[in-house]
Amino acid sequence: MRRSHPTMRGILHYTTEEGHTRSLISLYVLHSLHCKPKTGYDLLKEIEEVTAGAWVPSKGTLYPLLHSLADEGLVTEEETGIRSKTIYSLTSAGEEVLSAIKACRHQSREQLLLLKTLHTRIFGEERASLREMMWEIREYIHTLPTEKHEEALEILRGCKKRLLELRDEERSG
Repeated sequence: MRRSHPTMRGILHYTTEEGHTRSLISLYVLHSLHCKPKTGYDLLKEIEEVTAGAWVPSKGTLYPLLHSLADEGLVTEEETGIRSKTIYSLTSAGEEVLSAIKACRHQSREQLLLLKTLHTRIFGEERASLREMMWEIREYIHTLPTEKHEEALEILRGCKKRLLELRDEERSG
């Protein structure tokens, strides 16, 4: 049975209510430049660090993306220094696009659920009930009001402590 996702154009692509689609990598670049201006090299190193080296886009992926974002007016390019480093900064239009996509964050949860389903189908069901519980907890956390976050954190710390105890019992026994 195929479900309809009116604002979802594919796994790891995000679409605003106006229909503008962005890849996960472009969304991350906008997010990163929102934090502070960077060179392309800085972005590559940051992505490598964030993914613990598991994935780093090629220069042939990142630099055309940066130029495309500049052509759209979402980032600016400023050359500086003797080596003519290009520093990329987020524009106000880029801020608006980032905010619009973040406003559609429900897509992220839907995409993660799709990936989870595919992963479970490929790798098996032996721990599916535990995974299901984790996803349910994650969803509950997303719906909690801000004033309940600290209480939820304490509950999760207690769960983590108990799970570590169970693991250690298994290892020692």
